[in-house]
Amino acid sequence: MDKIELNFSKKAIAQAVLPGIFFAVLLLVAVSQRVGIGQRYQEVTVNGDMIGRVAGHIDVQQAVLDARRSVAAESEERLCAEITCETADSRKPFQKLLSEEELKNALCEIITKSAEQEAVRAYTVAIDGYHANFASLSDVKTFLDKVKEPADEQNVYRTELSAYDSHISGILSARLTEEAPAEAAADAGQEEAVTDRLLAGGSALFAQVLRYAGGNPDSGEYQAGILDMEFVERVEVYENYVGPDEIADIEEQVEEVTKEKESNKIYVVESGDCLSVIAMDHDTTVSSIMALNGMEDADAIIRDGQELIIAVPEPDLKLRITVGEVYEEDYNADPVIIENDGWYTTREEVRDAGTTGHRERNDIVIYENGLETERTLVRENIMVESTPAVIERGTIIPPTYIKPIGGGRYTSGFGRRWGRLHKGVDWACPVGTTVYASCGGTVIQAAYSGGYGNVVVISHPDGRMTRYAHNSKLLVSAGQHVEQGQALALSGNTGRSTGPHVHFELYVNGAAVNPLNYISY
Repeated sequence: MDKIELNFSKKAIAQAVLPGIFFAVLLLVAVSQRVGIGQRYQEVTVNGDMIGRVAGHIDVQQAVLDARRSVAAESEERLCAEITCETADSRKPFQKLLSEEELKNALCEIITKSAEQEAVRAYTVAIDGYHANFASLSDVKTFLDKVKEPADEQNVYRTELSAYDSHISGILSARLTEEAPAEAAADAGQEEAVTDRLLAGGSALFAQVLRYAGGNPDSGEYQAGILDMEFVERVEVYENYVGPDEIADIEEQVEEVTKEKESNKIYVVESGDCLSVIAMDHDTTVSSIMALNGMEDADAIIRDGQELIIAVPEPDLKLRITVGEVYEEDYNADPVIIENDGWYTTREEVRDAGTTGHRERNDIVIYENGLETERTLVRENIMVESTPAVIERGTIIPPTYIKPIGGGRYTSGFGRRWGRLHKGVDWACPVGTTVYASCGGTVIQAAYSGGYGNVVVISHPDGRMTRYAHNSKLLVSAGQHVEQGQALALSGNTGRSTGPHVHFELYVNGAAVNPLNYISY
């Protein structure tokens, strides 16, 4: 009886103790944060993939920062890897939990792989709006050297990269420098090196240079060939990290940066300009200029000093090349001017035509994108002397002309109209609008005159004449002197007229001309 009771007691004890031990073990594991048994923990997802679970008290975002610092500290290059890390709460039991160290190691591995996949070291060339990435500084130099290669067939100039002497750090500037000529002996070898150097600068001119300068380019007599070469635009280079597919092909970028693209420029109108001439000079079209400047008519009036937008074909990177040119030409000496204080500056007469001479000359010429922008005569050899012409020229500044009304709507221009010459210009305006003298002078007519209606005609000191027609009322009389801007009449619709307007004519040397070419508003 006693033995049975003892055995029963051991079994009972085992049944009572084992569950307690099991739960104690679970509690120990839970307390050590290695297995979730129902307490809150975090599921960690990186770039959309769940990498593991960690205890609820672990700061996952701080672990990401620590991992980035750790990877960056071990790398000699700048870290360039972007990852997206998210967490979500969960209580599903019996899930393995990562320790804080295990989480950091997993994050380090992901960041390292991401950096390797996402970015490579590159060098970016920036020229205004143009950017291209190259694998090395050597590739950058090769790229820029190839840009200037067509203009420097002898490879005399090379690209040099240097840091800015300013507050800008980490940015290099690119410029072209002339390679120092190879040193040679002071005998025939040196002479040959000098010859090669001249040929590299411009073989077409070599024979002339030797003849003019005695075969010695250092004599100071003549300068020939390429004297300087530089990039027009500022070229900047800086280190960058980009995707592997963003590394540029050198040959493709040479073609891209040198091909002409349309870019808008401002052109200031000069005397004698018209749209067709401006378009031809800038390799564009009249229709393009009209579209860019809101013009409706190819015969639109343009005036001195007016600014026009024009589309100019230009490459992203241009070369400025300074060249010495030697050649022969006929020439005329500067004329001798005799001033006449009784004439206007618009009048001149040739007293002696002079003679044409012949000379050898040396010019320094600057080209940008192949177009000449500046030419300076630096040396000449007169072979046949030119005698100067003698010209008598006036000194009195001629009077100016203004629009004869304030406001008004321009309705008709100078030229052929309805089968005959329309000798003036018209501005529509209400009857009674004041008509002003375009220039000071003497009234030679103020009366009704057939198709002109009530008309005023003024003779001006420079020999020109103006006419103001179709007025409703005249305010001056013949023989009266008037000043510029003085009221002459009130506008109207008299004579042969289709509506109230001012008709204005201007005569030069007795011939009607387009008044708009002479008046200022």
